[in-house]
Amino acid sequence: MGRLLRALGALVAVLAILTVGALVYRCIAQYRHAQAVAIRTPNGIDEAGFVALGGIDQWVTIRGEDRRNPVILIVGGVGADGPGTVLSPFVDAFRPWERDFTVVQWDQQGAGKTFARAGGRVPPGLGVDRLASDGQALTRHLRRRLGKSKIILLGTGFGSTVAVRMAMADPASYAAYVGAGQIVSPRRDRERFGYDRLLARATAAGDQESLADLRVSGPWPFRPPRDPKKLAAFVKVARRYHAPNPPHQTWDVLTAPHWSLAEARAIPVGMTASEVAFGRAWGEGFDYASLGPELQIPVFVIQGDDNTDAPIPQAQAWLARIHAPAKEVVVIKGAGNHGLQTHSQAFLEALRVHVLPIALATH
Repeated sequence: MGRLLRALGALVAVLAILTVGALVYRCIAQYRHAQAVAIRTPNGIDEAGFVALGGIDQWVTIRGEDRRNPVILIVGGVGADGPGTVLSPFVDAFRPWERDFTVVQWDQQGAGKTFARAGGRVPPGLGVDRLASDGQALTRHLRRRLGKSKIILLGTGFGSTVAVRMAMADPASYAAYVGAGQIVSPRRDRERFGYDRLLARATAAGDQESLADLRVSGPWPFRPPRDPKKLAAFVKVARRYHAPNPPHQTWDVLTAPHWSLAEARAIPVGMTASEVAFGRAWGEGFDYASLGPELQIPVFVIQGDDNTDAPIPQAQAWLARIHAPAKEVVVIKGAGNHGLQTHSQAFLEALRVHVLPIALATH
């Protein structure tokens, strides 16, 4: 018995050493990451903290190399087509943007650090309109804090529905709206698009194995009641033909400046809790016709041709129906659901050409 206890004690000691070592390694990596993305220009800005919006403390970061630059507020995140997603930990992806813009990231209610701050709870009755109201409050805060008459609004994924509502409610506050992953149709239609995309690619490649798997999965394997066999068949094909994803997303979050381990763990929990709070009814029954048809500011769709959460043909059809002072579609070749990260430079070039001149004339 004594020998067993000594062995167990040694095992516990080894595990403790490994755990402490891993935590120390993460702390060092996080410090180095913070130094690598630090803003050091004389007129730069690098602020991170909680802002009271709608009576709730919400996480906001403001970064840029020159406070005189136009402000761009990013609404939404990546990782799913529903609420609770974030982009704020992925500082590296937007570091090049900070030479031309002051970039603002916002963790909405139910998402990321805001969700963690709220004790891991999504408030009852949370919906698109409540988030849009919070976004308008944040816009007023930014305009005061940064001395701007107007800012640029960029929506991606679920956040694109929130952002369009913001633009419609208070057009005088925004120089332009950019849909960088514009969701404009029910989830069922978007899932069908993803299936048809895989079917076309497998057919073009003569990939009989994938075509057989797609026959098994059918176009809607994620619909309840879920069949594990159908899900596995679809995921197998999707992995074969998916657009590029960032290679180190988990490590990027774990080493993101200002993020604790508990807050990092809260990201997927917040996504799940938000999806439950909103329900699948949001993705199916949301009134997408309410995203327009009149927008009183220039509107740009800048997104990847391989985005299945927000298919570009559907976004193009939406923009064609929109009445706006100016509008433009810019397609980023090869960019998928994570295009803002994997093709960050291409998005920046499109913003420089199409949006920056308007912003400079109005901010």
